[in-house]
Amino acid sequence: MRRIVALGVAGVVLCGSLSGCGSLKEMTSSSKPLIGSSPSSSPSASPAPTATTSADTVVAKLPVRSSGPLDTGSVVHRLKQGNFTVQLTYWTTDNAKLYSAGTVKTINVAAHIEDADSTHRMAVTTFQVTQDDGTKRAVVSTDSGRFDVTPPYPYNTVVTLPAATAGATQLTLSIRLDLLAETAPKSDSYYRSTALDTLTLPLLTNGAN
Repeated sequence: MRRIVALGVAGVVLCGSLSGCGSLKEMTSSSKPLIGSSPSSSPSASPAPTATTSADTVVAKLPVRSSGPLDTGSVVHRLKQGNFTVQLTYWTTDNAKLYSAGTVKTINVAAHIEDADSTHRMAVTTFQVTQDDGTKRAVVSTDSGRFDVTPPYPYNTVVTLPAATAGATQLTLSIRLDLLAETAPKSDSYYRSTALDTLTLPLLTNGAN
């Protein structure tokens, strides 16, 4: 028994003096984890959160409106009346793109006669504007008299349009112009001619009054 222990001690001493023991130590070392130990875990990248759109998100609606004849400030209509033409010029200093049912609108109207000479006298006897918003129709302007429009004299007037029915999407203006035209120069004999025109003004919608 003592002999075996001695050999063991000798073997240990011998190993300490030999240069090959270093390689023996490398061979007996293990790179595997011990039984019962858990391998270290490396951190993993978390997925970036994706942007989600809430069902409660409300998208603001911009006012909807089609283009109108007064968006540029003025418009000219020509109405053929037999052997002469009535030219109607409409213009406004308002911003027509902001017209809504609740706004008051001011429109200037000028009428003059084309294709006629100054020897035949002509006159306007009635100028009338009717407003229709799709729900309510009403005469908003009437001018009666005898107004000389023998060329080059024009007829000028200003029309104020009242507020329309709430929710209206457009205004239709019906314009009536009654004229007297002399049958022959200095005859003091006249015939009547009626010129009819229409002007449609789009209005802001989507909650705009």
